[in-house]
Amino acid sequence: MENEDTKQPSAEPTSNPDQEENTSSLATLASEIETLKENVQKRKSETTTLRILFYTGLAVLLFGFIYTNQTLQRAQYKSIDSSVGRLQIQVSHTLLLLERKLQSEILDLSTKMEGRTVPGINHTLQRMNQTLEHLEPKTTSMGILIERLQRNSNELIKMVGDLKTEKTMPPMP
Repeated sequence: MENEDTKQPSAEPTSNPDQEENTSSLATLASEIETLKENVQKRKSETTTLRILFYTGLAVLLFGFIYTNQTLQRAQYKSIDSSVGRLQIQVSHTLLLLERKLQSEILDLSTKMEGRTVPGINHTLQRMNQTLEHLEPKTTSMGILIERLQRNSNELIKMVGDLKTEKTMPPMP
């Protein structure tokens, strides 16, 4: 008889309170896992969205920086260009003033020289040229120097003559 009892298991399910508790905790655990899965999916999508926003913002900032930099460079180039133009005008004006001052000083010296008993600069240069024409150079280099001296003195005579005619004309503005 003992064999019969051990051979036949009982067909009635035994309702164990621990087993019910395990089943209910297993169901809550499964629902919690599903909730966690949903939360993880939401977090992943939020993270992806935040990354997209971050990189988009970074790209916009970079583009803005490059655009601003180019705009500033263009403005600086224009400013430098206008400054150089003004400086060139100022330098040319200063050179003109210096040239006029030098011309007036040469004329003043010429008139002072002509006012004395000493002959004027034109007369002196012409006499020098006449004397140089009578010289016979001993070497070719001496001949070249004599020709150069005659050319320079002729140019100086011409400049002084031009200055005298300009002195009578009103100055340019």
